Amino acid sequence: MNNSDPNRLDRLEALAENVLAGLQEVRQGLQETRAIANSNAKSIQALSGEWQKEREQREKDREQWEKERQGIYKLLGQLTRSMSDFYEIQSDFYNRFDKIEQRQVDMTQILQKLIETQQKSDDSK
Repeated sequence: MNNSDPNRLDRLEALAENVLAGLQEVRQGLQETRAIANSNAKSIQALSGEWQKEREQREKDREQWEKERQGIYKLLGQLTRSMSDFYEIQSDFYNRFDKIEQRQVDMTQILQKLIETQQKSDDSK
């Protein structure tokens, strides 16, 4: 077999064509793989962005909930103080009302005695 053998050249050409075709298939496969990788990267980035947005929204919601909870506790404290003040004033009112009633009873007794004394004095005249 000689290097100039036409059979050998044909085989080398066929082999070169096969290698070239295989390289083109590999190149096409790499391009497809690159496209898939880019698509996956975009999907991951989009999902990551959505996840980040959801995380930030949850954080905002939690902060808002904390503020509202603090506000509720503040309002409950004010309500408790107001109720305490109200009951203290109500107690003072009823205490004064009882004193007024007692004074009225005392005055009625004094008037009753005065009337009796006056009647006795008028009767003796």
